[in-house]
Amino acid sequence: MTSLIDNISLQWDLWIGQFRAFFPLEEEDRQACMEILGKTNSNLDILENNGAQLAACQDTHTGEIIACMRLVSALEADVQASSNGASYLEYFGQEKLSEMAFFTSIAIAPAYLKTPAPQVLISHCFIEILKAGGQAVLMSCDPGHFSMYKRIGMRPVGALQKSSGGGFEIPMIFLPDLDYLSIIHSPVLPLLRGMYFDKYKDICQWYYQLVREKDDLPISAAFYAKEEEFGGHDTITEGLSDDSRESFLKNALKVHCKEGEVLITENDGGKSFGYVSKGMLNVMIGNRTVVLLGEGDIFGEIAFILHTKRTAQVVAASDDTEVVLFSESAINRLENESDKIIIWKNLAKVLAQRVVLTNKLLD
Repeated sequence: MTSLIDNISLQWDLWIGQFRAFFPLEEEDRQACMEILGKTNSNLDILENNGAQLAACQDTHTGEIIACMRLVSALEADVQASSNGASYLEYFGQEKLSEMAFFTSIAIAPAYLKTPAPQVLISHCFIEILKAGGQAVLMSCDPGHFSMYKRIGMRPVGALQKSSGGGFEIPMIFLPDLDYLSIIHSPVLPLLRGMYFDKYKDICQWYYQLVREKDDLPISAAFYAKEEEFGGHDTITEGLSDDSRESFLKNALKVHCKEGEVLITENDGGKSFGYVSKGMLNVMIGNRTVVLLGEGDIFGEIAFILHTKRTAQVVAASDDTEVVLFSESAINRLENESDKIIIWKNLAKVLAQRVVLTNKLLD
């Protein structure tokens, strides 16, 4: 039986700036990929799986391959995951999985993590999967890269969980969801220009229905800022002068948290809001995680803006979590009234975008 991976065209490259994403056919390029993968994967035998397709990203300035990964059919990934225990892929069913690919064994040279290289590689593979007749892409990422993938347009489709290798991983899905990719200003969206998104409406509606039905599937949205380089506070401070931004940030409180520490409790007064500068947070109602937040994500803004009590509890999900908190006094201390207005407008924009995303889940 021909799998989705077999239908990928290996002839197309994606060039963005100094980076080129492609499917390596030359033995020299494939060996370079295996060397990168070997540094992050102890079992190289599975990397040579006949059902897998290698993808690579090259720095065209140096000629070096600096990132790579494997693409396998989601059906094959389901078989492998099931042999190691319960898998979130059981939510999807055989029919849906046959229309999806699974990205795995992603390896990126450390010096290129904060460059466009990862998004070029992911974007290229996502587009080629869609061109081959696929409907979506699945993957599991480590918490350290969660925000990077979320910025591109991926969303959690399961809870933070222990991986078979002893670390932690977050299952994610990448859908050709025009509304969502537009709301978050995904850098992939311009590359999908000309695509007929109506053909993917069924899979997107199926995803939203799945999230509504499954209590253990946390939802999450990406960064709200338009800038490619996102410093965490940009969503809040966008539009401020350099002096006002510096003044505003001086009045912030930086908090370091260990896993399980509670930052915000349910029914507390909404006297502050903040953003995640490092690590991850669980937004919980009762004992259920409803939203998973990563670097750059804003939290606490709803109760802060509306002067209401908190509707959820916010808990650190990793030992190295760091958050930056702001109170209303940080806004009031700004000398220029127009700067105060800018902060409130930015917060209102975040709130409006949250409402749009929530409405999609309730439709």
